[in-house]
Amino acid sequence: MRHPHPAPTASHAAPAVPVAAAGAKEHGAGATSGRVVSRVACAALVVAGILPTAAATAAGGKSGTGEQAGDPVTFNRDVAPILHANCVGCHRPGGIGPFSLTTYADVRRRATDIAAATAGRRMPPWKPVPDHGRFRNERRLADAEISLLSRWAAIGAPAGDPADLPAPPAPGGWQLGTPDLVVTMKTRFRLPAGGTDIYRNFVLPAELDARRWVRAVELRPGAGGGRVIHHARILLDTTGAARSLDAEDAEPGYDGLMLDHARFPAGHFLGWAPGKTPVELPDQIAWPLDPGTDLVLQLHLLPAHEPVDVQAAIGLHFADRPATLTPVSVLLTSKAIRIPAGDPTHVIEDSYRLPIAVDVLGIAPHMHYLGRQVEARATLPNGREEPLLRIDDWDFNWQDEYRYREPVHLPAGTRLRVRFTFDNSTGNPRNPSTPPVTVGFGPRAGDEMAELMLQVLPVGDPGVLARSLALKRARDDILGYQALLRTDPADHVNHAALAVRYLDIGQVALAREHLEQSIALAPDFPDAHYNLGGVALAEGDAAAAITAYREAIALRPNYPEAHNNLGGLLTATGALDEALVHYRLAVRFDPGHSGAHYNLANVLLARGETQDAIRHYRLGQEAAPDDPEIASGLARALALAGNRAPR
Repeated sequence: MRHPHPAPTASHAAPAVPVAAAGAKEHGAGATSGRVVSRVACAALVVAGILPTAAATAAGGKSGTGEQAGDPVTFNRDVAPILHANCVGCHRPGGIGPFSLTTYADVRRRATDIAAATAGRRMPPWKPVPDHGRFRNERRLADAEISLLSRWAAIGAPAGDPADLPAPPAPGGWQLGTPDLVVTMKTRFRLPAGGTDIYRNFVLPAELDARRWVRAVELRPGAGGGRVIHHARILLDTTGAARSLDAEDAEPGYDGLMLDHARFPAGHFLGWAPGKTPVELPDQIAWPLDPGTDLVLQLHLLPAHEPVDVQAAIGLHFADRPATLTPVSVLLTSKAIRIPAGDPTHVIEDSYRLPIAVDVLGIAPHMHYLGRQVEARATLPNGREEPLLRIDDWDFNWQDEYRYREPVHLPAGTRLRVRFTFDNSTGNPRNPSTPPVTVGFGPRAGDEMAELMLQVLPVGDPGVLARSLALKRARDDILGYQALLRTDPADHVNHAALAVRYLDIGQVALAREHLEQSIALAPDFPDAHYNLGGVALAEGDAAAAITAYREAIALRPNYPEAHNNLGGLLTATGALDEALVHYRLAVRFDPGHSGAHYNLANVLLARGETQDAIRHYRLGQEAAPDDPEIASGLARALALAGNRAPR
């Protein structure tokens, strides 16, 4: 039996719970099943050049210089390659650097400052401590490179032979060259002056005629966005919910932080923060982007002293071939953060035991302004410690995703550990509060977060890892929502969200308790009624579930998940005519709702309306091309039609 499609959480809705109606199907894919990868297979990737080898990246991705013994150092031959490899990613038109370093004129006037900043190792910013992970494309200059920059400045910063100048950086502000597809916010959003920071979501349709595989994503914040974007996330929405929410808001985009109608691609985190270097993936782990998918660009915006127009763009670089491996994201975090005012060394830790072996491809930490240090390590079953990452001088403005030169193999039973240290004292110059105040978990700049994401390839049964991580996420979320409700017991959205997490671990009574509190606080909150239907089903009361779904629809008539789930229950009772009405409403409000198309097609086929059933099977297949149940239903319908159904 399949589960229904989850409804949005937090600012908009809470996720759904299983529907037990016979024949009902969830919208979209459930947990992505990964591919079993043997240790030999992953090693073969390195040998074949698919993943970088230590030899290929021993120089940290830097360019050498052409300086000859006795020749004076010149910009074109010696300095430009260093700057292109390490600096112009930020110091370029449209970049986050305060000035450009793309031309000789740009660099010459700052030659002395560049020499001083590099000699003091303030630039280029590279936070990981040596010998705590070996990473690709390190922006850590060699002593010889630093010496060369100093000598060049000391002799007057000569230009040299123009023929020695390497190719200029990619045009248009894109660090990886011209993207295969650029999607831009259709309308500029004017961020009002002053006030608190906000989260705003913008829908950017990806105009594709076939599935493509994405190997790299870049964000260009634009002239205004570079001043006010704190960080960004890029998610995918196949449900149409983001478009509906956008249409309901008079301004471009819509508010909200938690977007369960939009998700990251399986095993990938698509984020941007100041100083983040775009990640280029090998084709084997690129992620799929299907026609009809919307990119949801979530911007965390910090208002300036005057209004600012924001119009960001996303550049997509496509792989040459489909991916063959599916990575998994392992998140170590705490959502129960509470950092006392004045505490200079507040420590938060998390750990996780790997149920299967994995190969770690990359690691990405995240904290806000109170963050001071983060250290991650793995303790292998034999007791050996494997350092994964350490940053001793955390700076929010220089966050990155660090990719290992070679995959780090961790056997089953390895304990992953992370230790975050925060400074909430007056001695922290980045502390947003003067005097310091107690700070808890939250998404805004004045809140704090403690997250460490590892991208891994499973070595063994990925289903075992997926189930284990689902339990960890439920535990983390429950602790986090409990902490939020202790601070604000009257938050009806958090009550509903906590209820869903309780359902995830089978605590039905606790789920009902929090949903009833949510409804008492906000009787017109449709998602609480919708999830109350899931509670009723878990209790075996289909009639109460039908009532709850009807109430959710009365409060939000364009609620496709509620229509689909109600249709499933009506189908189970034999009320096929009414079930058809709700299935048709579900696909009307969400044309990409694969589950509703499938359920509608099943009823039509049972009623002998074979051609109409074939049409809806095909529409469902367009939305979920890899769904075996839809493919099976379509094959059955085509067989009944004598295989003569028109396309």
